[in-house]
Amino acid sequence: MGRGQRWAVFAGLTLLVAAAVTGTMVLGSTAPLAAAAPVFALSIFYGAFIGFPMMGLLPAVGQRVGRMAPARGLFTMMAACVGLAALSMLVATGTLAGLGVIPRAQVSQRLLNDGLLSVLLALPMSVGAFAYSRMVGRLQEAQRRRARAEALTLEARFSSLSARLQPHFLFNTLNSIAALVREDPRAAEHLVERLSALLRGALDASHAGPVPLQRELDLVQDYLDIEQVRLGARLRSRVEVEPGCEALRVPPFTLQTLVENAVKYAVAPRREGGEVQVRARQERGALQLEVVDDGPGFGGPPPSGHGLDMLAQRLDTAYGEAASVRVERRAEGGARVCVRLPAERAE
Repeated sequence: MGRGQRWAVFAGLTLLVAAAVTGTMVLGSTAPLAAAAPVFALSIFYGAFIGFPMMGLLPAVGQRVGRMAPARGLFTMMAACVGLAALSMLVATGTLAGLGVIPRAQVSQRLLNDGLLSVLLALPMSVGAFAYSRMVGRLQEAQRRRARAEALTLEARFSSLSARLQPHFLFNTLNSIAALVREDPRAAEHLVERLSALLRGALDASHAGPVPLQRELDLVQDYLDIEQVRLGARLRSRVEVEPGCEALRVPPFTLQTLVENAVKYAVAPRREGGEVQVRARQERGALQLEVVDDGPGFGGPPPSGHGLDMLAQRLDTAYGEAASVRVERRAEGGARVCVRLPAERAE
């Protein structure tokens, strides 16, 4: 809500409360209707005297409250509203007494009556302000998460594209294609198609949001096909997908990042190569993705900037506690990376 809108709401509420107070004090008593005008004017004065400080300070209080636990935040907002209302009412009554509008003999009674009324009005106002602050805080947090998720997704795309365009990767792939052109033209053509599909997937910026798992599996298969030609029998792979998982949505490059890391660190550096297994299944309303290798395993958590670290940040930003990335060292050797995501079906 903009500043102008806040002041418009404040003016409307002040008039509404003043009218309610006037009606209660005049129409509910034997006082003549002519007494309504001064009562209404005093109500407007009190409303402005109390409301202006609140309108100026409550946004700052609301920002602090939004970061607190609900119970503590509500108590803080109530204390701020009641304290500010009581202080403003005291100053307003003193001002009116000093100007002679209120006889000094009535000041004590007015402080008691108006103080009680201020507290009664401040309490529901504090509850409303607290609810509004929490709602705004949640919306802002969702916007920050969405913006960070988009930024990290874009970074993942560029990282994937950079990996694809690394000179040694293209050089080895093109050498493999050149060697196959005379020996096996059809295999060379197949490799060109896989390289084209892989680059197209990395360059495709039209899928900013989650994509079907099947799209990720296709991208992974293109990558494995290329590396299979380059590494030969040193690379062994297996993909196991539970039926029905193909239509579930995943952030782009989630699975491809895991497979690429497994090939890069567990297979390519070893003379004997290694095996990479890809698994996907549903479990208790969640999509479980696993990439398992038989390499040397991880010596510790992935460093900042590592593909797995970036993936964990992306998933935390997009899903919060509903998603997780877990890295395990297998007892028989190698590593297992498990990704848990909400099971959301693609439209």
